[in-house]
Amino acid sequence: MSEFYQDEWVWITGASSGIGKELVAQASKQKAKVLLASRKTKDLEALAKVLHLEKGRYAVEKLDLEDYKSTAGFAKRCIQKYGIPKVVIHNGGISQRSLTKETNLVTLEKIMHTNFYGAAEMTRAMIPQILGKKDVHFAVISSVAGKIGSPLRSAYSASKFALVGFFHSLRSEEEKSGIFVTMVYPGFIQTNISKNALQGDGSSTGTMDSVIAAGLPVQLCAHRILHAVANKQREVVIAGIKEKFGLFLQMVYPSLFFKMIQNAKVR
Repeated sequence: MSEFYQDEWVWITGASSGIGKELVAQASKQKAKVLLASRKTKDLEALAKVLHLEKGRYAVEKLDLEDYKSTAGFAKRCIQKYGIPKVVIHNGGISQRSLTKETNLVTLEKIMHTNFYGAAEMTRAMIPQILGKKDVHFAVISSVAGKIGSPLRSAYSASKFALVGFFHSLRSEEEKSGIFVTMVYPGFIQTNISKNALQGDGSSTGTMDSVIAAGLPVQLCAHRILHAVANKQREVVIAGIKEKFGLFLQMVYPSLFFKMIQNAKVR
């Protein structure tokens, strides 16, 4: 796997915490040059220091995905500074814990802007600059919730479903031109995603879901993402037995699945 990443630029959005933070650590061990992007540049610099990243082998850039109209400028600026990357990992995002009827429009927009529009616009801006010049691999962190509509996650699921549709279409259009897409579907992973998730009024929950606390280790998730990219997998589900069973049931016995999901423990 190291040969795939060695001395190549890997861009990681949402790099200051959770899966993104672990991706930075593991990609650097694979001898990649890593671009760390998020709103929290101080946290990114601190992470680079903790990981002992060498000068010239990493870069820190501010990226606010919610301000999705700015992501095109981010992409163009970074290509000018660092060249065309080999891998772009669209990881940045925010989750939700609220009933649809209790979720206001501002919260819905914030989640869609951050999770979908930011990644879509950044990618759209890159396409003219990379086609015919270098093959680029996009790894897109969707979610099992991007395949299953779960209670308390209507806006989050919508944003993750949207990523799937956008990048599946891009793949069908441009894979022959050198753009490769890996769609990643994590289930419950041990991160702070539930603590940072938005309630219906836009405030953070500040609490850890029991299913997240009992989820898969973030180290395993990051390893499987990088492995899937290096091995040119188009799809990878990184989840526990319950989530995988849910995906199977939805496909094979949808009526039974929809009855079960109404009573599923998702917090």
